[in-house]
Amino acid sequence: MSSRRKRSLRLALFTLVTGFSLVARPQQALAQADDLIPTIDAADTTPSWLRSTPGIGSDRPRLVFQPAVPSHDASGLPILHPQVQVAEADDNFVVPSLSSDSEIELYKQTSAPVEFEDGRVDLELLSEAPESWASDSIHDAAPSLTKQRRTPFRNAFDRLRTKLAIARCRDFGVGVERLPFAMHEMDSARPSNNVRFRFEAGYNWEYPDRAEFFWSRMGSKGPPLTYPVESSVDYQDLRVAIELGGAKFSATTELPLRFINPTELSNTGSLGDMALTTKTVMLDGESLLLTQVFRTQLATGTAKSGRGNGHVSMEPGFVAAYRYSKRTLLQSELKLWFPVGGEPSFSGPVLRYGFGVGHVLYDSDTFSVIPTFEMVGWSVLNAQKTGSLGQAITVDGENIINLFPGIRIVRDSGGEYGLFELGIGGGTTVTTSHWYENMIRMDLRWSF
Repeated sequence: MSSRRKRSLRLALFTLVTGFSLVARPQQALAQADDLIPTIDAADTTPSWLRSTPGIGSDRPRLVFQPAVPSHDASGLPILHPQVQVAEADDNFVVPSLSSDSEIELYKQTSAPVEFEDGRVDLELLSEAPESWASDSIHDAAPSLTKQRRTPFRNAFDRLRTKLAIARCRDFGVGVERLPFAMHEMDSARPSNNVRFRFEAGYNWEYPDRAEFFWSRMGSKGPPLTYPVESSVDYQDLRVAIELGGAKFSATTELPLRFINPTELSNTGSLGDMALTTKTVMLDGESLLLTQVFRTQLATGTAKSGRGNGHVSMEPGFVAAYRYSKRTLLQSELKLWFPVGGEPSFSGPVLRYGFGVGHVLYDSDTFSVIPTFEMVGWSVLNAQKTGSLGQAITVDGENIINLFPGIRIVRDSGGEYGLFELGIGGGTTVTTSHWYENMIRMDLRWSF
């Protein structure tokens, strides 16, 4: 022990024991304190917390502080419970209760506090220093190291599940903000400012001139009538849409490039029918949003080659969105498509209706994953189509229902470049009658 440390200890012991003033009798005080300092053998390897310290005033009781040891409260929650006890002069030094392996095991096996007699153990029971106490979480971590040897797929699944659980506990991020714009087939009920690039491919479109919805009547304004009659058409669209507006109104211009792959006619591709769409918010509540939508399709594609339907058509309707929760949105639509300038006895109106749900699966400030599912139906009202022999077949009340699963990935750059979204989805028919039998779609949208 250094002389400085020894001198300081002597002064402190004198002050605690006698209470005399060091200013009045410093030399006598130092002499009395010197007798109280234990002699420490350099070869003694006993831990300092096990060394017995001579009592300061052998006839006086001592206040002994027992370090905090793990325990549980009445509700079973873990707590640290330090204790201060009064020890007699001849009592041995006290140590933490959980010092032996048996007591630690007993503590682990119960959810209630473990009570030991007087909360103390004698020095005779501690012939050597106990192992450092470790929490249950550390003991439980040892078996978990073997889990690293599991299959990579199981480990990847566990990591994904952990990330999703953490994401659900976070504050709402960009996914909740973009949830109203997550649907693929149905229009969004919320106006916005964005530029969208869409690729869409449909396969096996039957009766392509039905109601002059896709083609004009074959052999008239539409493609030539062939034998056998054209009965299945594949198409691919590349569409660019620009939507501009405010909180209550927006206008969208959509320009497509259409490529046609018939079974009897030759393949072709060029500009398709241009579309203009307006949105007007009628009701904007905390949970419910109701918007009037009006879509006008212009005959900019060549009807004879099958890249357009050869007439102007309009589609007024309503789109409603209900926020079931912060992470879940329900959406529905009701529209009526009708031709303007089509062949009167052949073309006809088509009623469209749909329902969809979107849910934020993963959400953060800059990244989100939103899966969607939509069901859209069409009812062809009082129209005609060309049969397999070239005859006109009356269609009235023919129902078509398609299902559209999809997923939308949102990435917010957090800077001046705005927000980017990637949407991947598809559609398939669940009824005997159908437009296309199957369809795939991919969207890339930039919102600003």
